[in-house]
Amino acid sequence: MPSATLNGSTLFYDDTGHGEPVVLVNGTGASRGAWRAHQTPALLAAGYRVIAPDNRGYPPDAAPAGPVTLDAMAGDVAALIDHLSLAPCRIVGFSMGASIVGELLLARPELVSQAVLMAGRARPDTFGSAINLAARELSDSEVDVPASHHAVFTALCYLSPHTLRDPEAVQDWLDVFAYARGESGPGVRAQYEVMADPTDRLPRFAALDVPLLCIGFADDVMIPAAAGRDIADTVPGARYTEIERAGHFGHLERPDEVNAALLDFFAELPARPAEPVRSERPLDAGRGVA
Repeated sequence: MPSATLNGSTLFYDDTGHGEPVVLVNGTGASRGAWRAHQTPALLAAGYRVIAPDNRGYPPDAAPAGPVTLDAMAGDVAALIDHLSLAPCRIVGFSMGASIVGELLLARPELVSQAVLMAGRARPDTFGSAINLAARELSDSEVDVPASHHAVFTALCYLSPHTLRDPEAVQDWLDVFAYARGESGPGVRAQYEVMADPTDRLPRFAALDVPLLCIGFADDVMIPAAAGRDIADTVPGARYTEIERAGHFGHLERPDEVNAALLDFFAELPARPAEPVRSERPLDAGRGVA
């Protein structure tokens, strides 16, 4: 897997396909591998190049030398875009990744041609903060929670009630949550702390000047759909789309609807002109040197 040492931290990332680049930024304690299930294949099939980094603090970069903050993680994404010469590029952020992308848009808007904030928020809400607190306290307690308890808690917090009432679908999800417990460690713990920040960032979003799509998930209890609508209502010219029958993991529960929204939005940006074909001849071949 490719990696780059940027801002004093080793950033691991996927880089697949050809064409115009799309950068995918994931959420708290989540691997870049989650995009491979649905979003990466759809984007590749549509002719895009997909770059998906792990966020600072995610193993194997479990204890980065620098701080794990929104500013630092946004700086990492900016450095990767610069490192790979991607700008201006499309970028998608999910959950904490949406917050990272928001900070990037404020700090380095010239790097981005279009942005999507998926399950994004600019200020915390009571129940989402309670879920985050529970995760932090569980991490600090070092208690080994039974797999069945972890699976049920995760399903209740991250899936739609429609999925929970589908016997086959919910059993598949419970199996995934039971056996794929996710990573832990100081870096992941620090990511949860990032999302505990009570700062209201919504007023700052009024200054954004990048084409923006906000996607909310109708049954999301972690980050209510209304939080994404608030951002769209604040950013001049931004668009809002809500996916029905979807919880916080709506991009995994309802991938077809989410992928269609992404691709429709991306299609609104004219394609970059093709790079001119360079001659293999030396610059002075067949003519005098000026």
